[in-house]
Amino acid sequence: MSGVPPGDPGESSLIRPYSVTGGRTRPSRSDLALTSQVVAVPSLDPVELDPEPALLLSLCVRPVSVAEVASRSGFALGVVRILLADLLDQGYAVVHGSEWEKRRPDAATLRSVLERIRAL
Repeated sequence: MSGVPPGDPGESSLIRPYSVTGGRTRPSRSDLALTSQVVAVPSLDPVELDPEPALLLSLCVRPVSVAEVASRSGFALGVVRILLADLLDQGYAVVHGSEWEKRRPDAATLRSVLERIRAL
């Protein structure tokens, strides 16, 4: 038995991210960079969303970065990326990437460059 009283925020913070994401550790999408702008689709009325995704959706009334959503919600960035990916997959929100994100090299290219540097 721990010394943390039931209902204490310290107790729930250990379990909550796992339960909120359904045990998932990665988002279903790869287009959610920290600077990606997410905005809620105004014409859709969310039907019975859990409180956490509903909160994130309420923060996206205007375009806002993924990092800002994490900051304002108080959730960990990984949790926010998973929940936002769910909202995007369900059509409740859309994501807009920056031109820089479109031009940056992919992970495979970066790994290849790193391997070549190490070979020197």
